[in-house]
Formats: sequence, C-alpha cells, structure tokens
Amino acid sequence: MYLSVEEEIRNRGMHLFIESISHHTAEKLVLPSLLNNLNIDGLLILSHLPTEYISKVLSTGIPSVLIDHHDPHFQADSILINNRFGAYNAVEHLIQLGHKDIAFVGDIEFSPSYEERLEGYLLALRKHNISPNKNFIFSSAKEKEEEIEQFITALSEQPTAWFCVNDGHGFLVSSRLKQMGLNIPGQVSVCSFDNGQLSQIATPKITTVDIDLKHYGKKAVEQLFQRIENPNKPFEEILISTQLLVRESTAIRVKAW
Repeated sequence: MYLSVEEEIRNRGMHLFIESISHHTAEKLVLPSLLNNLNIDGLLILSHLPTEYISKVLSTGIPSVLIDHHDPHFQADSILINNRFGAYNAVEHLIQLGHKDIAFVGDIEFSPSYEERLEGYLLALRKHNISPNKNFIFSSAKEKEEEIEQFITALSEQPTAWFCVNDGHGFLVSSRLKQMGLNIPGQVSVCSFDNGQLSQIATPKITTVDIDLKHYGKKAVEQLFQRIENPNKPFEEILISTQLLVRESTAIRVKAW
C-alpha cells in the first residue's frame, strides 16, 4: 500500500513524508513532529491509532483521510475495506462446502475491521439459518501461538471449519490443527483474511479474502486530493470490495471427526 501511495503522490507532483507514531507518543497525545516543521497540505492516517489521538490530529484542520479506520466521532473521510461482505463471502463458502460448526478467531478490540469481520461471520450464519455456537467464537484472540493453542485445546468439541480474522491467525490455527494430527482440508477447513504472505507459504495454502492494496492506496490519495480541493464537501466513507481466493485449505465436509 505504501508503494502505491508513494507512486500516486509522486505522479501528482507532490512529496510524501512518513512518521511512525509510538505507543508513548499516542498515549501522551503528542502531535507528529512533521506538522511543526513542514507545510503539510494533507494527511493520510493509517491503521489503529487511538481515537483520542486521531481526534487531536484532525483538530489541526489539515485535510485528512483515514485508511482502514473510522469512528462515529471523526469528521474526516475514510477509505475502508468491505470487511462485513468479505467475511460473509468467506463463511458462506464454508457453509456451501457443508460446514455448520464454524469457529471465529480474532481480537475484535484491536481494530474496527476485525469487529466488522465478526459481524460478517454472524450474518452469514444467520442468512443460512445456522445458530452460532458461542464456544466457537474466540473474539479476544491475540495473534500469539500459545493463546491459539490454549483455545483449541480447551474446546470440548471441535468445529469442522475455522474462519480467522487475518492470515496470522489463520497460520497459527492451521499449524496447531496439524500438530494435533488433523488433516487440512480432509478433516477440517481453514479460511482467513488479507491474502498476506503467511496464507501463501502455509501448507496447505490457506483460502483467504484478497484485498487489492494497490487500488486501496490509490483511492486514499485520490480522496485526499479531492478533500484538499473541496474542503467543505460532505465527508465520505468509501468501501473497497474484496475477492475470495479459494486455495487448498478448504474442502467439502465429508464427516465429523
């Protein structure tokens, strides 16, 4: 995404400056130093910074676009992935393969995107008249091997399919299931989100939801320049669609194990 943002800005004859925000900086609500040292025409705010910190950045009045983040209190444009429909399509894929006992794994407190993916998971179950099993919903799962292992081991009954909120969780779930001697996808299916490197190097490769990051970055820059040129127009939330990539980790449910 960074490369596409940089290319798009360069094509417009502008310059891109990057500043990482540490946890300490965010907690102390210290504004980025580049706002003090440079004449900034616009800001792209990426990822999961605290709401209070983003609000302070927005209070500068500099035209801004949020990438992969939004909040009811923000007066700013947002470029977002259609997380609900992406997750819906992934879980529906599992349902169409005959799976009804489908687990959800992810930390919904980490990002609004992950909470929306849980909503998509629940929506798909509801649309297909499947009651969610609360024991299969691990919505506080950190992306840590020991935490995933504890959750899977503690289950009194095992799901036949797993929907993971990102490829990191998908990789950890897949690895743990294989350590337990389970065949993927013969005995259990695994599906994740983002189409990152981990989904591609896993064995078997993980079915995942693909995000066109180049298009994502380009749309963010386009929206920022529109905001700079039209500062008084209504704020917009733009959803970028996703595509399900079916790989070797999902298959028709043959029988319970």
